[in-house]
Amino acid sequence: MDEWCRDVDDIMQEMLSRSFVQFRDARAWQPATNVYESSGAYHVCVELAGMSAADIHVQCEGDRRVTLYGQRDMPRPSEGELCIHVVEIDEGPFRREIDLPEAIDVEHIEADYSDANRGFLWITLRKK
Repeated sequence: MDEWCRDVDDIMQEMLSRSFVQFRDARAWQPATNVYESSGAYHVCVELAGMSAADIHVQCEGDRRVTLYGQRDMPRPSEGELCIHVVEIDEGPFRREIDLPEAIDVEHIEADYSDANRGFLWITLRKK
């Protein structure tokens, strides 16, 4: 029995040591986010490459929290059957909550996910 356990352990160590074996968290992923502050607003930059604006949602919860959520499909080449070696780009549902130190004007939030921003969502949150 001890030999069998060692064999299984060796196989597991071999699998886990390979760079293409990755275990992904089943929960929503969090996109990389920067938050900047100017005298009159907070400016939030969220990295969401490869998405459609229709798949990104921005919601205010009170006047000090902004929640971003949505879903990103895995990018794939359109060529037939593939063997995947490395998967580092997050896909599936995402959620990011941002708590702000000051109240914002929830009636005047600006969001821009245009081609000019090259995959970054910019949100401007005016201070009250």
